[in-house]
Amino acid sequence: MAITLTRTVQRIETYPAMTPAPEGEETYPTLMVVYNDLFDDADDDQLPVTATKVLHFTKGDDMSGQDNLVKTIATAIWL
Repeated sequence: MAITLTRTVQRIETYPAMTPAPEGEETYPTLMVVYNDLFDDADDDQLPVTATKVLHFTKGDDMSGQDNLVKTIATAIWL
């Protein structure tokens, strides 16, 4: 009787750094992550339901709660 959440990465997109950079600033590639959140309860005939969540990241953002694939890609583009 408990609703469970299963989160999966639907897609990851990377975008190049803004060029030219504003004077005195460095720019870095950005990352967009689309997650599918599946909510399910075996005892509820209205479920499962899938919701889409879109997150945007740039260098320096906290990635600790993200999927390992997202962290791997972020590390690769922000070295």
